[in-house]
Amino acid sequence: MTSGIEKYIAQCEEIRKGSSFAFLAERCETSEDAPHRMRVANPLQPDEVCVLVLPASNGRKFNLKGHNGMLKRVDEFVKNNPKLSSNNIRVCMAVSHFGKYHDDKIARDGLWHELTAPQYFERFKSSISPECREEILNPQYINDIFEAAILPRISKNDGNERLEQQQVLRNIRKLNIVSRCHSGYVVMKLEQLMNKKMSELGYSTTEQEQIKSQLMVLCYNPDCPKSLSKLYMVSIESAQDRHNKYNNYMREWLLMAPKDFGVCYMTKKWGRALMCSQIDKYGVEGNPPRQKKLMSADDWFRNVNASNDTDEIGEHDWIAFKPTSNMSKGALKLQKFANNILTNSILNSLSQENGKFEPLPKIQNLVSGNNKDKCDFAKAAIVGYRLEQQFLFSDKTKVDQYANMRRSIPVIELD
Repeated sequence: MTSGIEKYIAQCEEIRKGSSFAFLAERCETSEDAPHRMRVANPLQPDEVCVLVLPASNGRKFNLKGHNGMLKRVDEFVKNNPKLSSNNIRVCMAVSHFGKYHDDKIARDGLWHELTAPQYFERFKSSISPECREEILNPQYINDIFEAAILPRISKNDGNERLEQQQVLRNIRKLNIVSRCHSGYVVMKLEQLMNKKMSELGYSTTEQEQIKSQLMVLCYNPDCPKSLSKLYMVSIESAQDRHNKYNNYMREWLLMAPKDFGVCYMTKKWGRALMCSQIDKYGVEGNPPRQKKLMSADDWFRNVNASNDTDEIGEHDWIAFKPTSNMSKGALKLQKFANNILTNSILNSLSQENGKFEPLPKIQNLVSGNNKDKCDFAKAAIVGYRLEQQFLFSDKTKVDQYANMRRSIPVIELD
């Protein structure tokens, strides 16, 4: 039987006729109409405290169960958090459907070329088939998310009139984004839409910079040129995550020469990244390496199709909220930092009352639940500085060669 949200998706597909779309959904009780415990969300109010969840990409596959899994984790974290549970906090997810013409991998390549190698961008655009070009460069689903979650916080009169600066700052500070992987790209495309709209509405460059600096984005393993964002994006990642095609020099260097450093903090220059040396505890921190065994193709397919009875996670997987059996000490510390950041950012959102604007705390205060956390973050910042100094004296030519080799390795993907 088709659920309510599936009927809504079918209606959107009929209206868009192959173009992408997105809408906001939220958790609900299980019912015949909502077997996935998700329903289409009522419109967000401009001054509501909200956590907006942006999931990773499933390509053209559409997986409501997977969407619900990520939404559930964030929703339960907020609802069960003793510091937050007594407050009215909306937790919504942007359910995105790529349609026939959007390709997430090509879109991420396009953003990278546009922002880091504009001299090749025109050549890149011409390589995209004409029927897909607009949906890859300016996808409709990102515009849908912008109009639902951000536009009402920066404008009034259906987006035709600007708001008073202090009101915008309060509105934006009440929105917190949690994203993963491909959604780092989504966040940066949302930022481009913000730039365009605020310029149209007459916000000065200084006002725009101030507004964007108050939009908190907690991004897990973002696949985007994160250091170029003007939003308050904090990246949570593993140094041994090989998924992202384009990394900065520092990340490629860490992949090329793995180091057992525990956890570090890299400054805005490197994307304001909190990073552990490895999520998996095997082979680091004095633990023996994981035993590898050969597996036939038939056995591999049987394992893929079987239900996963372990709670282990990989280097690119979601690492927030709850520990798993194979997490290293560095990953557990990183997880605590990430949980503190989201908690303290929401607490700051709740403080935007009675016409007062309270700026987002600095990173050293966001990661801190107590003095021990502050000391741990200070140590992570020192580790990050030392790694940066080692990197600065490394051979960049070798890093380039390694990065090009890594990107050239063919990947077989199964739809």
